[in-house]
Amino acid sequence: MVSRVATVVVTPDIGSRVRALRKAAGMTQDGLAAGRFTKQYVSQIERGEVIPSGELLGWLAERLGVEPMYLETGYDGSDLGRILRTLDQGDQLLLEHVYADAAEVFHGLRESLPPGAPSRVVLGAVGGETQALIRLGRLDEAGALLEEARAMSVTESWSPGERAELAYLTGVFHNRGSQFASALAEFAEALDLLNKADEPNDRLRIDIYHWRTRCFQRLRDWEAASEDIERALELCRVTDDVRRTAEIHFQASIVSYRLGRWVLARRQAESARGQFAEVGDTVSEAHVLNNLANLNELLGKTDVAIQQHKEAFRIFVDAGLDAEAGYVLSSLAEIHRGRGELAEVELAALRALEILKSRADHVREFGTAQLVLARTRLEQGALGQAEDLLGAADKSFEHADSISHRAQSWMARGELELLRENDAEAARLYRRAATALQPTDA
Repeated sequence: MVSRVATVVVTPDIGSRVRALRKAAGMTQDGLAAGRFTKQYVSQIERGEVIPSGELLGWLAERLGVEPMYLETGYDGSDLGRILRTLDQGDQLLLEHVYADAAEVFHGLRESLPPGAPSRVVLGAVGGETQALIRLGRLDEAGALLEEARAMSVTESWSPGERAELAYLTGVFHNRGSQFASALAEFAEALDLLNKADEPNDRLRIDIYHWRTRCFQRLRDWEAASEDIERALELCRVTDDVRRTAEIHFQASIVSYRLGRWVLARRQAESARGQFAEVGDTVSEAHVLNNLANLNELLGKTDVAIQQHKEAFRIFVDAGLDAEAGYVLSSLAEIHRGRGELAEVELAALRALEILKSRADHVREFGTAQLVLARTRLEQGALGQAEDLLGAADKSFEHADSISHRAQSWMARGELELLRENDAEAARLYRRAATALQPTDA
């Protein structure tokens, strides 16, 4: 029989679809039953009081001239194929870091889905759009979308695996907004839900460990971060997922860097860079390259570091990733300050501030640019401007919930007070910075 799906408005549930198709075919309830069961039973199906079994669903679909999939989901095979192709298109744009286009693709798909669409399809559209919005710094929109999806997951009884993915996305959202306690709670919920899921999902587990270790890094809990990295690497060996392995090696490099193991950190970063190159991800290579530059600076190779920062900056600019480019400029400004190149410091820092000023998800990097510019003002003797910038940097780091960066701003403020010959206040600020760092570094 020829499918009538194209001539029927998609309705929210099986019963409504049965009723709409029956009427479109000019059938009575008795006619649809065809002596197999009663008119009353058809009425119960159409009112949603009973749900047909798989075998009965197939029989009804044949009578109504549609595929069983359509009665169950509102889609026929061609519809579902189109949707899956759109999801693949959006996912590819995410992998290519073309976030604005990805957001548009996923948003268009999500808006086109009828009520009662399969939860896996809804989650794919919501998840893709959320990831793109987070990357674009549009956190308010991402948060609203996640709240809507959370309500939908309850009313439509999503599976544990689907709810685990939603909890993971919510954790990423909270992490990018510097709400680390909330992020950790979501990641814990996601792992618990995965334990209840019918099917294992090692790749989602890797992603959860990946983002949870980023939370632990921001909280300076290096032991917990290292444990999650080891868990993730063990799963990476099982899944043989090169991209995810690269991401975890990159996080391992950052942890080693923070622990002062610079040579190990550089080796781990080089591994990550090679793996990202293997999968053709130039933008992620640039992220690693930026960190390699920081490591080479610490190892005394400042000329190499500057060239690596500039290469990363070019890649980010070419990809239209302004916030990432601003982050590189902050790092470049710090190197130039260490070399006494104050004109270059000011140029890089001011440009970074201009780029990052509207990005709530990059507030720590914004504070870093404020701090390096403040130190430059100190060296130039502009103490009033330095004081204003240090106050602003401290507020940025407070918003980012980064005590180590706040400690840096307090130490710089101590330098300012020394220049003003206010030794007592300088000593207080140095003690404050040391006390803030002592619990983790001891």
